[in-house]
Amino acid sequence: MIRLATKRDAKHIADLIEQRAVALKQQGSDQWTEYLEQDLMDRVQTDISSGHVYVYEQDESVLASIALLPADDWDHNLWEDGERGQYIHRIVVSERLKGRGIGQQLMEHVLREADTHEPIRLDCVADNAFLNSYYPRFGFVFVDSRDGYNTFEYNMDESVSA
Repeated sequence: MIRLATKRDAKHIADLIEQRAVALKQQGSDQWTEYLEQDLMDRVQTDISSGHVYVYEQDESVLASIALLPADDWDHNLWEDGERGQYIHRIVVSERLKGRGIGQQLMEHVLREADTHEPIRLDCVADNAFLNSYYPRFGFVFVDSRDGYNTFEYNMDESVSA
């Protein structure tokens, strides 16, 4: 079941992000290393209070999450008009559920819940081949490459299914 996150979910979400950051680091990627150097609980609590964070819950366990947020400093650095839009961040799925379409369900859910009057944006590491081909399946269109990251914006005319 996908639902809006509450403050009680913050620890579970932070744990999922940390586990993924550690796994990426062990694979030799520096993607998400900043999450290992900051107070993740504070980050997740800020996300929950400032935007819409959704979780995938199964048997009363939070096993995935996605955040739809207003622009932050990160977005202002990557986008010329960073004050515009809603930004998808911190999509994470438990290793136990990888390959079961949970990420797809989260993406489809957040796109249905987003304000369609504002652009929906996201980014990924420029050399992440999987994500660079994954996001367009949902109707995201490549916009630019900056500082080693590719930026994408949701095309409302495209389908919302992968």
